[in-house]
Amino acid sequence: MFEWNRYFPFNNQFSKETFKNADPKDVESYVNQVMESVFGSDYAGQFPFRDPLSKKTEPVEAEPPKPEIDLFETSDHVFAKIPVEQDELDHIRIKHTSHSLVIENSSLSEEKKEIVLPSLVKRKGTKAVYRDGIIEVMFSKQEDYNLSEVEIMR
Repeated sequence: MFEWNRYFPFNNQFSKETFKNADPKDVESYVNQVMESVFGSDYAGQFPFRDPLSKKTEPVEAEPPKPEIDLFETSDHVFAKIPVEQDELDHIRIKHTSHSLVIENSSLSEEKKEIVLPSLVKRKGTKAVYRDGIIEVMFSKQEDYNLSEVEIMR
């Protein structure tokens, strides 16, 4: 005789109202328990597509979030605000191309950090000012007049 109840673990034990007010963590643990009872304790390895966050691991202490670089643009300029401690000013290096900002030797990243700018900027005329723990970099926008028409082949 085939054990049908083994493969249908809900058995009308729960109504819709039971799950409406349930804590999501309780529901998740119940579903994991049911999956383990049906497919075995190593059921996650049997599925090719699985949630990468559902792995059972010990919680790792998270590093404090690193300050982010704020980018914004006006009609004539692109601005970057970089949070920096004053003692870093002698070591930090800021470079740029016409389309990206490169920051080296900062606490934001161990290696150089490259940020794509929202529009093309001129290579000359960039200014940087340090004030109240922030380096504000002002780039002049470059108008891209190199417009080329592309022929569509048929």
